[in-house]
Amino acid sequence: MRNCCLFKRSLFMILLFSLSLFSQESSPIKIVTPAPFHISEENSVGVVVEANSSLVEYFIIISDSNFTKRIDVNEKRSHYCENVPLILGKNKIIIDAFKDDVSVMQVEQFVYLTSKVYKEFKYPPQEYDRDYFHVDKKEAVCLKCHDMSVNEVPGVAFEDISKSNCYQCHHQIAEKKYGHAPAVNWLCTSCHNGKVGKYNKFEKDATKYTVPDPVGELCFSCHKKTKKVWHESQFIHEPVESGRCNKCHSSHSSTIEYYLKKPVWDLCQSCHNIDGSHITKTLRGAPHPTKGVKDPSRPGKDLSCISCHKAHVSNSASLLRSNTVFGLCVKCHKK
Repeated sequence: MRNCCLFKRSLFMILLFSLSLFSQESSPIKIVTPAPFHISEENSVGVVVEANSSLVEYFIIISDSNFTKRIDVNEKRSHYCENVPLILGKNKIIIDAFKDDVSVMQVEQFVYLTSKVYKEFKYPPQEYDRDYFHVDKKEAVCLKCHDMSVNEVPGVAFEDISKSNCYQCHHQIAEKKYGHAPAVNWLCTSCHNGKVGKYNKFEKDATKYTVPDPVGELCFSCHKKTKKVWHESQFIHEPVESGRCNKCHSSHSSTIEYYLKKPVWDLCQSCHNIDGSHITKTLRGAPHPTKGVKDPSRPGKDLSCISCHKAHVSNSASLLRSNTVFGLCVKCHKK
């Protein structure tokens, strides 16, 4: 009797397994990556779709970032990849598969774009988690079309950046107006060295191309003169002291000067809750005007936090640009 039960159970498991295989083989499309409810810190995500050419002629990728793209399917390949831009917070990515211009299957995935400088997007909802692509098992899917090896020479910029093996999938991260030198020269492993720091120990062995957090010492490996000057200063801004340069600066590129993640005033507001109508109070207690007021120390720039405060270090309290408050005032109020 026992053997009979075991036989029936085995038969049932084999049947389930067979049905599973049949289901996978007959499925028109499947999202290979990202995993469901993925957390991203970059403003785009690589989407890999597996498509069955006997069941699908083309599919359309649609996302909340107003991104739409049609991808034609052919019998020579099974997997297709696309870089999809993201908006801050929750993003729904839909893959709609068509045969004879009729939708045969629709699948969706959710990705959350987080940011340290936007309070409302700093902490993703509990159901989201990190998914790492650059591990051998996942990279194997792409080997038919992509060379997944690192082909850069340390410290030597590419004459043609499109020749970088990283470029085809990640080109969007370095296309903004202000680009960080390692990123725009595609010296990716200068920073993505596979190491971790005290703040991201959980990423150890999770992926090949981790960046240590804090990243400060890595930044100083290029900015050696800056390190010497800063370490000799009396007052140090917290992000500098903790080595978390990427709290304020984008590592790859930005639409804002100095690769900042936000305009100066908004960036400072991320940590310092200041009344947006003024920078500081005047001696009479009235709000100090800022709108349309030009910064005398930075020609062409409006008055902002860094008109009076240094962003990194200073030898004056409160990171002031002068030894005294009066010294700041007379820059504008010379009379």
